[in-house]
Amino acid sequence: MATEANFDPLAILRAMGAHEVPLIVIGGFAAAAHKVVRATRDLDVVTDRSWNAAQRLADALRSLDAEPAHDPSITWAPEVLARPINVRITTRHGDLHLLNATAGIPPYAQLEHTTILIEDLRIEVASLSALRDMKRAAGRPKDLVDLEELDALHGPG
Repeated sequence: MATEANFDPLAILRAMGAHEVPLIVIGGFAAAAHKVVRATRDLDVVTDRSWNAAQRLADALRSLDAEPAHDPSITWAPEVLARPINVRITTRHGDLHLLNATAGIPPYAQLEHTTILIEDLRIEVASLSALRDMKRAAGRPKDLVDLEELDALHGPG
C-alpha cells in the first residue's frame, strides 16, 4: 500500500471518476481549492449513499486495492457503503477518508458544493460556506487556523 511519500490524491480521484462515483471533496483539499493550503495526509470525501452510487464506490475501491485502515471486518459491498459509515481507507495511492456519518458534515445530497477543474478532472468540492460550517463544527485547532485563513482571504464568513 501507499506511504505518505507517494500520496497521490489525483490518482484516487481519477479512479473515482472512472467509476462515476458521486462524491464531494471536503477537508484539507477543499480548503486548498479555496486557496488555504496546508499539509494533509489523506483525501476526505462525502459520497452519495444511493444503491447505484454505493455499487460504483465498491468497484472503485476494489480498483484501488483498497483496505479498511482500522476495521478489517468492513467489506466493499454496496449494502455496507450505502449505510452511514465513517472509514479510513488505505489504497495504493494513499489514504482516503470516507465521512458519511460525521457530526457537522452534511450528507451528500445536502452538502453545498462547487466544481473545480484540476488537470483533466472535474472535481466537486465543498463550497466556501459549507467548508466554513464544517470547520467550525469540528473545532480542532487546525480547523480554527483554516477558518482564520479563509476569513483573511475571502472576508469574514
